[in-house]
Amino acid sequence: MAIQHSSHARHELWYHFAWSTKYRKHVWKDEEKIETVKRLFRKIANHYGMNIGVVELLSDHIHFSVTAPPRIAPSSVAQILKSVSTKALFNYYPELKRIYWGGELWVQGYFVRTIGPGLTKEQIEKYILEQSEESD
Repeated sequence: MAIQHSSHARHELWYHFAWSTKYRKHVWKDEEKIETVKRLFRKIANHYGMNIGVVELLSDHIHFSVTAPPRIAPSSVAQILKSVSTKALFNYYPELKRIYWGGELWVQGYFVRTIGPGLTKEQIEKYILEQSEESD
């Protein structure tokens, strides 16, 4: 992990996030959609000055590691990625609007933890990559 910098801060903040699709619907089944979601999350993160590490997208939930500057609170990371990805994915895949007619693709809540001493980025990313449908 490298220390990053902005105009007024030096930082090394990594988080592990996870959240599920609304109603735990299994919408991410085909490989093309899975890769699209992963690319989209990376693009959104980059636009906001964040960087996604590893991503594991299962049929009904997502795990990923992300670094963000200190001006972006973890709650804002979740809000940005959920809201922007929902709008884009509804445009990419109009059939999602029939499943999620209320306009919400992801659940309201999320899981987040920091990565640091005692729990390394590598350990978290190994855990994320080990997630599978069989372990649910």
